[in-house]
Amino acid sequence: MTSKEEIHDKVVSIRSAIGASYSKPKPELVDDMRTALQTNEVALAYLRNERALSDDTIKHFNLGYSQKYEAISIPIYKGKELVNIKYRYLDPSKHDSVKYTSTRGCETWLYNEEGLSLAKERGRVLIVEGEFDCMAVYQRGIRNVVSPASGKDSYGVWVELLDSIPEIYIAYDNDEGGKSTSKKFATRIG
Repeated sequence: MTSKEEIHDKVVSIRSAIGASYSKPKPELVDDMRTALQTNEVALAYLRNERALSDDTIKHFNLGYSQKYEAISIPIYKGKELVNIKYRYLDPSKHDSVKYTSTRGCETWLYNEEGLSLAKERGRVLIVEGEFDCMAVYQRGIRNVVSPASGKDSYGVWVELLDSIPEIYIAYDNDEGGKSTSKKFATRIG
């Protein structure tokens, strides 16, 4: 058994522990939304100009555009399996100023899980507050980066995956919420 398989055997979701299950989005949705992104100038401008993401980064993270939500789609993978899709509304004012939503009934999981594999090799990991922060850091060459599933306030069962990584760096937003939560998180992981 490889160490990656051992990790996933060790960490189980709460629903798995109690015998319940999650629904999973259909993988073809990711392909459909990736295609839709290529023809949506507003969504592409948001990613390229406001988020400063390169086309390579957009492609690497399988970003897309959901016409249903009028949002950027951000697929979430666990062990290369699609477990959720998060959406960043392009116009939050249409959604009571809520910026994000995700597929209901799906598992909440760490973003850029592959960053943990690299972290184990390199002996350190960088944890940032959000998916777009993670993408920006990745784009700048730091590949051993992850983001909590639901922003700074979410820990989840994935925290146990950090046990074998000697150096953990937390870089949440430089605001009161980010500073406070990073201190709490540092205390939690020791």
